Amino acid sequence: MLSILRDHFATFGLRARYQRLLQERLLELAESPRAVAEEGGDWQLLGGGKSPVSEVRRASIRDRARRAVRENPHACNILRLLQAYVTGPGLQLSHQPRASANDIPDGSEMLVAAADQIWRAFQRRNCRHYSFQEHARRTWRDGECFIRRFSSTDGAPSVRFVDPEWIVASPDAPGSQGIVTARHDVEEPIAYLQSRPGAPQEIERVAAEEMLQTRIGVDSNEKRGISLFAPLLDPLDGYEKWMETEMLARKLQSSIVLWRKVQGSPQMADGLADQAGHYGSSGREGRRERFAPGTILTTNHGTDIQFLQPNTNFGDAVPLGRMVLLSIAAGAGLPEFMLTADASNGNFASTMVAEGPAVKFFQSEQQFFAGEFTRIWRWVMQDAIEQRQLPEEFFGQVDVRWSFPQLVNRDRSKERMADVRLVEAGVLSRAEVARRDGVEPEIMQAELQSEQPG
Repeated sequence: MLSILRDHFATFGLRARYQRLLQERLLELAESPRAVAEEGGDWQLLGGGKSPVSEVRRASIRDRARRAVRENPHACNILRLLQAYVTGPGLQLSHQPRASANDIPDGSEMLVAAADQIWRAFQRRNCRHYSFQEHARRTWRDGECFIRRFSSTDGAPSVRFVDPEWIVASPDAPGSQGIVTARHDVEEPIAYLQSRPGAPQEIERVAAEEMLQTRIGVDSNEKRGISLFAPLLDPLDGYEKWMETEMLARKLQSSIVLWRKVQGSPQMADGLADQAGHYGSSGREGRRERFAPGTILTTNHGTDIQFLQPNTNFGDAVPLGRMVLLSIAAGAGLPEFMLTADASNGNFASTMVAEGPAVKFFQSEQQFFAGEFTRIWRWVMQDAIEQRQLPEEFFGQVDVRWSFPQLVNRDRSKERMADVRLVEAGVLSRAEVARRDGVEPEIMQAELQSEQPG
């Protein structure tokens, strides 16, 4: 009895202690200051505005896009085509002096050679951490790509990719989406808030000069991008479900039922059914008679045998599947034969002409990423200027030129004749003609001089 009373008193004591701790914690939360998002400043809302994509939905789209490019063959093909035609073979950087009229500044060749050497050193140092293909692939797949720079005093800087999910809002800036901008200008980033893998509560503030963001699919006044595959995810899932349904229908169609129709009274049909069946030791009815492949059945005129199978209307399903594929191709901006790798409904030569929609799309992507890659180049050259490897007026004397994969079908025999006439007329230089053929003019000139006798 005494032990029961002691247990009751201990229970009451624990309950009172729990209530006291709960009240203290609530009072602490109520009195402690909390960070709130800053107001919108002096901006005046004139219209209803647009509803931005929430962080939860953006993360869901990003995860679905990553899974699609890994598992869905059409999504994988879209990403592979973009990489091949935008950042594939032929993508390279070259430096050239900035000349006004026909005057090329003295010493420009030395600056170009120094810039080439610095860029090659950067590529060697980051060959396992950065590539143009991965930069573009992350942008298309995730909708945005973050690259962080780590300056070095002994050579070219190092860069690392930062996954978008590690750029998050902090308790001090809950509405920042991980990007702190100027007070009255959302398009001017000041810092990026990067959480640490394994310790998401530890958030590092990275200066905007040390982080590069490439985003697509949104307006310039939106902080975060959205995946290129966002409008394609539902059609891709729908096409997979359609294929699964058709495969099940094919299995059902392959199941053939033997229907034996007997003329006569119901008692005669019951007698034949009893003869075809058997009973096991438990007394329950077992399986009916089975006919092996190749069996020859001999019946009288009173028995009719028919082989039945379900009608799946496969002819109606084919246009439906093609309609889904066409919607995916339209959302990706690619012709149908590029999406499906089936050229029976298209012509490659007529598609890859200068006026083709696919060519215009690839050219626009090349132009966009030329600007993004130039930002990386300016990072590298600015770091070299700070280390006094290049003069401060370097950007005013040397320009960068990007060469991307050739898209348009070309008849070089006719183009060469036109180039020769342009060179004779003084419109084109011989160096430009060499560049059009994909060779370096300096290397070609040196080889020609070495081949001359004596």
